[in-house]
Amino acid sequence: MTGDRKPDMERGAALVAALMLVALMAAVSVQLVDLSRFAVFRTAHASDRAEAYWSALGAREFAEGVVLATAREEVLRADLPWLREAQVFPIERGTITGRVRDGNNCLNLNALAVAGGAEEDAVSGSPDVERARSMYDQLMRAIQAPPGAAQRLKAQIIDWIDADTRPEPGGAEDETYQRYIPPYRAANQRFSELEELLALPEMTPEFYAALSPWLCVRPAGAQPELNVNTLRIDQAPLLSAVFDGRLSPADAEAVLFRRPPRGYDAVEDFWADPLIARIELEGPEREAITVTSRWFEMSVEVELGDGRFTLSQLAELTDGGALYRHHQRFGPAT
Repeated sequence: MTGDRKPDMERGAALVAALMLVALMAAVSVQLVDLSRFAVFRTAHASDRAEAYWSALGAREFAEGVVLATAREEVLRADLPWLREAQVFPIERGTITGRVRDGNNCLNLNALAVAGGAEEDAVSGSPDVERARSMYDQLMRAIQAPPGAAQRLKAQIIDWIDADTRPEPGGAEDETYQRYIPPYRAANQRFSELEELLALPEMTPEFYAALSPWLCVRPAGAQPELNVNTLRIDQAPLLSAVFDGRLSPADAEAVLFRRPPRGYDAVEDFWADPLIARIELEGPEREAITVTSRWFEMSVEVELGDGRFTLSQLAELTDGGALYRHHQRFGPAT
């Protein structure tokens, strides 16, 4: 009887082994199918990304040509189609949307301090820096930013740029940042991009969202002149800030509202506006206003199949009449 049970046990063990082998093979097959599906998806995504990238480059080249065809003129008009709204072009399996913004109309963070070495203390109190800091203060008041937070942020911006290790009142230097996890240090140089603000102690995502439409980062340490032809009415606080509080945001909005439909033919026409003419301005303050532009922000969004990609760049119109690309970003749209 014991002998009869032994073959049964052997057959049972063989059956279990066979079932385990089948289960293992099934698991391997599922894994191979998943890997194959992922490989196909990755290849398709890489192909779409490459196609979107070259499409975006083509759109950027087109935008640069359009800008060069008109921005070289003595006056940049506000009614140019490429400045008024986004331009949409259909392509196979999607669309390309291009936008060009006047990059002069913002407050340049890099104008708030002088980056450098030993000569910094000699120029940190220069009139240009002081005017930029005054513009910052007036802008924060005009957009009703929390006063304490705005002043602490200004101090931290200055400390982020300057080369010394002495924190401004409310500011932050290496000692503050080294307490973070992971620790880091103050840049001690100009901002490279606006998102660097998020590294400062005072900055929160909510505060950044409120301030970012008004601020910008330019490679130069000078504050760009505001183009009164391309300033939107909702950007009146910037115009008010340039006049150091002597032009209220409401009056600045009125000035922009009664601007000629195509803009001013010359900057002197702007100074003739009754609300502006009553303000006594010196030479340097008059140089803060222009009817031309030097900086342009370009962005291209490519929708291709199920993917969305963006390319953005900052371009400068040089004195020689060429566009110089300062930086470029490309990646999936967020």
